[in-house]
Order: sequence, then C-alpha cells, then structure tokens
Amino acid sequence: MQRDKEEFKRWITEEIKRFVREDPDNRLNLLDGSYIFEEPLIGFVAGDDPIFYKLKEVIGEFHLTPKEAVTKIAENKGISVPSEKEIGVISYILPISKKTREENAKMKSMPGERWAHTRLFGEQFNKKLQRHLVAFLEEEGYFAIAPQQVGDLFETKRDDKVGYASTWSQRHVTFAADLGTFGLSDGLITKAGKAHRCGSVVVNQPLDSPQRREINETNLHWDCLYYQNEGCIECVMRCPVGAISEEFGHDKDLCFEHAVKKSAEFVKENYKIDIYGCGLCQTDVPCEEESPVKEEE
Repeated sequence: MQRDKEEFKRWITEEIKRFVREDPDNRLNLLDGSYIFEEPLIGFVAGDDPIFYKLKEVIGEFHLTPKEAVTKIAENKGISVPSEKEIGVISYILPISKKTREENAKMKSMPGERWAHTRLFGEQFNKKLQRHLVAFLEEEGYFAIAPQQVGDLFETKRDDKVGYASTWSQRHVTFAADLGTFGLSDGLITKAGKAHRCGSVVVNQPLDSPQRREINETNLHWDCLYYQNEGCIECVMRCPVGAISEEFGHDKDLCFEHAVKKSAEFVKENYKIDIYGCGLCQTDVPCEEESPVKEEE
C-alpha cells in the first residue's frame, strides 16, 4: 500500500519514535536500566537525488546509490527493480543520553563505562531498529532494505583517497537527508549534537529531498564553529592521541589504532564487555548536544 509522501513521512516518523521510546533494548540493562538514546531526529531524501552520485566522488565509486543497493536485493528475490524515482531513503539520528555524555565528558583517554555499553548495546539496538523498519514496511506491502544489514552490500574498505570508508556511509546518508553537517573531527553535527548513532532504510516509496544549501566547503561544515571562523578546536584538545588537527583534520589511522585497538583492551579489562570505543571528541565540546552555529535571522 503506497501512501502520499507527507502521510508516509508522518507514519514512519511516528513509528521510529515509538520504537525508540518503547523497545526494551533501548536501555542500559546491565547498568542502571536508563535509556541509551533520547528522542530521534528523522529525515527523508529522494532516491534519485544527485547527491548520491556526488558521494561517489567524495567517498569513492564503490559507495552505493539507493538504486544500486535496491537492485541487487530485488534481483536476488526475483522481484521487479523500482526506478530511481520510485525509491526513497529514511534516515535517522539516535542522540546518546545526557547521563552517558556527562560521564564520558569527564574521561581523559579512554571511554566511560556507559559510553562503552552504548557502543555495544546501542549499536545492537540501532541495527534492531533498522530490521524492525524493514519488517514493518514489508508487512504493509513495501519493498525495503537496510543496506548496513545486508552482508553482500555493506563492506568497510581501506581506500587510498579517504582511508577507511564503507559502501553505505550512514553519516553521509544523514547529511543527504539534511540532518547534520561535518565537523573538524569528521563527526556529524546535528541539532541534537554529534554524540549519536545513525541508521537508514531504503524503500520503494517516492519521497522528496530536503532543501539543502548548495554543497560547498562552507556548507559541508555549516554546524562546526571551526569552519565558521570562530576558531574552536575543542575536539582537537579532547583527542588523547592527536588524531584531529587543524592541518589534517581527522587522521583515521591514528584514531583506529586508539579507538579500536587500545580501547578494546581497556574496556574488556575494566568493564568486562568486548567492544571498542572512545567518543572523547564527541563530549565536553560545544557541539556535544546541539549545533553551536546559530542560523541568521
């Protein structure tokens, strides 16, 4: 059953918010049972939006368009492949709870316990939400996929141009949906800040794209004080290994070495769970819980 575009957006927005609010896995069940994520931000973008071809230039030719993502799965299922104009993308931001952010803001070199649990169980919930949306849509007769959940679609690559990158970048999809812009640290700064997880689903429902600003260097980093000539380098100061700098931006190799390798040992020894993380550049910074750049009136 296909819906009017605006009706579809209201319907899906309500379901995402309900699921985040009610599902028991959006809780730190091994700690104090409090929420992992606060109320989500939700955006939509047309499947034929030219920005998805722009992302092939920015990230790499390997980055999928919504049509490319849908085509392989549709062919495998033996169903007709929808045209680009028949495809829409649902994107969302899951803001990390204030209590977790406050704890992590006090950390100097390794993640706090709540942050580590959020990195593990919060991402499990994020994936559960994507699977739920696919099932929810399919029950209503739609064809939907969550590219991050499809093993032969989603892959993280080591690229000479951009370093570590995936075939379906959730951050760039949320940028396409006008939910945020990029900071000096590469983090996506949204109206709810940059301490968050994000996800997306592609569906055979026509949707309109948001009215984005023209894509240029300034607008790509609209919500970052550093790029708005206000000299903020708080994320640089927060990074314990110097992986963020004014000269080079985000050094993914240094970040990977610390956040994935060193932190995993610390988390396993101190918090007794098997996960990596850091998030120091996302907390105790001006963009932690909001966009610090105010719109001109």
